Amino acid sequence: MNRRSQKIIGINPGTRYLGIAVSDGSELLDCRIKVLNGKWSEEKIKKAIRIVSDIIDQHEPSVLAIKKLHPSRRTENLLRLTNKIKNFVRRQKKKLYQYSIKEIEKSFIEGGKLNKRNLIEAMVKLYPELHQDLKNEQRHKNMYYYRMFEAVGLAKLPFFSLEISERKK
Repeated sequence: MNRRSQKIIGINPGTRYLGIAVSDGSELLDCRIKVLNGKWSEEKIKKAIRIVSDIIDQHEPSVLAIKKLHPSRRTENLLRLTNKIKNFVRRQKKKLYQYSIKEIEKSFIEGGKLNKRNLIEAMVKLYPELHQDLKNEQRHKNMYYYRMFEAVGLAKLPFFSLEISERKK
């Protein structure tokens, strides 16, 4: 990875919500949930691609990291959407990494049980500014807010892995 450009976009795909996060080295630039309203359709896939395209245009990352789908927890629609996003990213000639939820959790949870709650706590510890986002999402009872926190882990993981490998040298 080019050390001068360390912008990374993390994408947690879903058929209703996309978790998106952008980091630049150790700084979190942006994180959000984007809603994909309506019934499943080709237009919904195009909307997801437009969201990804807009984020790429806005931040000009060197790397994108996308959540690897678990074989038993994916639908055909989610698999299709994820493949379309990956193909779009490759056509943009961006480096693409894929990480499973367990890889994300293992990288950020120290000594605790690997689960979404502990991952969220680890992300808030890493980025205290996320504490208010967590409170807002819990107050609104958005059960998909964890997608954003997973995207934050995805946006940090390639840089985090690079930091660890450089420390070992």
